[in-house]
Amino acid sequence: MDTGNYVEIFAKSSSGDPYTVRFYLDENKISAFCSCPAGVYRILCKHVIRIISGDDSILYDMNQKKLMEQIGSHLQKTIIPSLLSELNESELLMKKVRQKAKKAKKNLEKAILQK
Repeated sequence: MDTGNYVEIFAKSSSGDPYTVRFYLDENKISAFCSCPAGVYRILCKHVIRIISGDDSILYDMNQKKLMEQIGSHLQKTIIPSLLSELNESELLMKKVRQKAKKAKKNLEKAILQK
């Protein structure tokens, strides 16, 4: 539903019932609220992140792709795309570090336990 200054999107949930994700669109900024448990506590949730990332697999109703595109278009006027890019790069780096630590632990285990 598009009602002027905000856009509502229904996101998939594990329970099967959709969460309502509302994006408030101002001139050079955007704010979001999700009805999921994290969102209720004002914690940035995966539903908001996946929508602003353009991941339409989160949509409960695929007819809302146009609304998702509207949000994406509005995001380009904000700092959010660069922050999202920074988050993605950081998460990729953390994944690589976790893999390296896991490998180091395995090598240490082999050396100590002589496996």
